[in-house]
Amino acid sequence: MRMKKRAVAFVALTNLIGLIGIALCCRQVWLEGRLAHVSVLVSMLILCTLCRSFPIYMRADQVIDVSILSMVAICLYEGPAMAVVMYAASSFFSVDRSAGDGKVYTIYNMPLYKTIFNLANVTMAVLLPAALCGAMDILPGDLSFPKVIVPTVIYSVGAFCVNAFMMMLLFYLNGQISIREAFSQILGLTPNVLAAVPISLLLALLYGIPSGEWIVLLMLLPLMLARYAWKLYLDSKSQQMRMIQVLVSTMEAKDPYTQGHSKRVCEYAVQIARAKHLHESQIEHIREGAMLHDLGKIGVDDRILRKPGPLTDEERAEMERHPEIGVAIIRDLQLKPDVVEMIRNHHRRYDGGGYPHRDTAEMPDLYARILNVADAYDAMTSDRPYRKGMPQEVAIQILRENAGTQFDPEIVEVFTHLLEEKTEATA
Repeated sequence: MRMKKRAVAFVALTNLIGLIGIALCCRQVWLEGRLAHVSVLVSMLILCTLCRSFPIYMRADQVIDVSILSMVAICLYEGPAMAVVMYAASSFFSVDRSAGDGKVYTIYNMPLYKTIFNLANVTMAVLLPAALCGAMDILPGDLSFPKVIVPTVIYSVGAFCVNAFMMMLLFYLNGQISIREAFSQILGLTPNVLAAVPISLLLALLYGIPSGEWIVLLMLLPLMLARYAWKLYLDSKSQQMRMIQVLVSTMEAKDPYTQGHSKRVCEYAVQIARAKHLHESQIEHIREGAMLHDLGKIGVDDRILRKPGPLTDEERAEMERHPEIGVAIIRDLQLKPDVVEMIRNHHRRYDGGGYPHRDTAEMPDLYARILNVADAYDAMTSDRPYRKGMPQEVAIQILRENAGTQFDPEIVEVFTHLLEEKTEATA
């Protein structure tokens, strides 16, 4: 994807500011003669390199760069200038596997502007909270309680917020994300950063005791083992998702007009869930249900699926069996009950109508109501054998006209606002 001019200008300005900051930090560390303790420097360099090279996987598709742990620890013990120097030095040894393409990236095979932008971003994320600490007359090296708690929180939250803001601003300027989505992602990750604050403080305290630099490295071993165990768990979840994708591909092979439908509906449903600030575990359930919602069409006659005109009553009755067929197919996958009900009820209406028929008119649960809106929107905007897809503005109008009857009005409002905001951002 080619970067927009405003994004290029932002990267250039950030790189210039960052390089100046790195140069000033190197000068300060050199003039203050703080390169004498070789063992401490080696320990900090290894700490930075490992934190950068082995991020924590929160989900199979979401990684958190834990270099903030090393940055905060070094800031507390040696000050922000040393943190910037150590981060810059670790760039020559760290690796990056987070691109998702199976490749390992280093400073030696990445575009230079990306390497400099990453360095500049972190430099600003370190120096800005440090300036706040300086204004509060908080000096590095004072690890006494409870005074040390204040700079620990300022460095941790400040560094994360600046770093995340810079990245999200770049994505926004490049038309890759909306302001709402950026804010939602930052807000969702903040608790993980706060949970890591005690680890940073512990590392700083260890540096403050005799031979503490070696204890820091020993402490990293159980943390790396815990990370590995968590990664194995996520790999098993990823394997389950790949199996789900195989099932979806099998279903879509029957009907070329629905190819990509499940993936698009999944993306829409997840966007709605994030905008409503649902928990990540809930979003994961919505992702699974959205991918599998039409699986039951495997059991529907091909002539009905591909019919280029209106269905007869008998054909419609056959088509309306696909939610229950889907539930029967996935029964042995041991999915959460919420996911199963989502698949069963994604054609239930907000007013209790729709199918499969129920004796009561109670509305479907939240997951199914989200999926109902996402599914309807993609169905309206996609080509079908008997019609072309509608323009986005027409589909939005239909969603709003049927809010309160067929669709949950709150979800319609959230989703249509997301669509319109994204259209404005990419205009």
